[in-house]
Amino acid sequence: MTDLATLQTWMQEVVGGDAWTLDEAIASAARHGVDCDAAIVGSERLAAKQRLEIYLLSYRARLLECLRAEFPVLRSLVGDQVFDLFAGAYLGAHPPSSFTLFDLGAGFADFLEATRPQPNDGRGTLDALPASLARLERAFAESERAEGVEAGIDAHSPMPFDIVFLHATRLKRPTSLKLLLLDFDFSDLVAAVAAQRPHEMPRPGETPVAVARNGYRVRMHKLEPWSFSFLALLEVEPRSVRDVIAEVSNALQASQGRIGAQLLAWLPFAFDAGFVMAG
Repeated sequence: MTDLATLQTWMQEVVGGDAWTLDEAIASAARHGVDCDAAIVGSERLAAKQRLEIYLLSYRARLLECLRAEFPVLRSLVGDQVFDLFAGAYLGAHPPSSFTLFDLGAGFADFLEATRPQPNDGRGTLDALPASLARLERAFAESERAEGVEAGIDAHSPMPFDIVFLHATRLKRPTSLKLLLLDFDFSDLVAAVAAQRPHEMPRPGETPVAVARNGYRVRMHKLEPWSFSFLALLEVEPRSVRDVIAEVSNALQASQGRIGAQLLAWLPFAFDAGFVMAG
C-alpha cells in the first residue's frame, strides 16, 4: 500500500493543475509509485481511472467557470468556444497556485499579450484586442476588492470653492482606482454586454480610462489626457494639488492656469466617482 502522504501529494498534483488529462494523471501516478486501480476504489459502473477523470474534468470546469465569470465581456465578444481555448491554454501554462480563486485571472491579460500571433501587428490591431479587454476586466475585479472611498471618513469632503483654496488642498487616490491606457474604446461594448444588447467591435484608438468604485459599484470612465495625467501623478499618500498641477502642466505643455481651471470644475465629479480622496 502507498503511504498516505504520497497519495495526498499525488492527488494534489493531479487535481491541482499539473496534470490536465487522464494520461498525464496516470503518468504522475507512476512517478509517485501509485497504482491507480489500488488507490481508487472502482465499481461496476465506473472504473478507478474513470472516477479519477471525473475529478480532473470537474476541477478544470470549475476553473473555467471562474474565468468566464471574471471576463464576461471578452467571452461575449469572442464567443464561448474561442474564450475556452484562450482560458484552457492559460490554465495549462499557469496552473493555479494561490489559496484564493480571486488570483486565478491575475495573469490572463499578460498571457494573451505574450501568446499573440508572431510577428504581431502592433497596438490597436485585432490581435491586440483580447489582451487589452482582459486587462480592463481584471481592473474591474481588482477595483471591486480593493479598499475604496467608502472606507474613508473624508471621502466626500467639501469641494474647493476657489483657485486659491484648490492649490492648498492635498489629495490622494484610493487603491480601488485603476488607471489604464487602452488601445481601444470599450465603452459601448461594456455597456451593451451589461444590458444584454447586441454589440459591435470596439473602435481602435488610444483611450485613457479610470476604473473606480463608489457606493460599492464599479464603473469605467473615459478620461481626458490632462485628467488622466493628474490622477496618474497622485499617489495613495496625500499630495499637494499645487505640485501635481505643475507636473501636469509641464508634461502636457499647457499653462498651469488652464489646468487649474479645468481641475476646479472637474473635482466634484472626481470625488463623486471615487477617483480621489481628501488627504
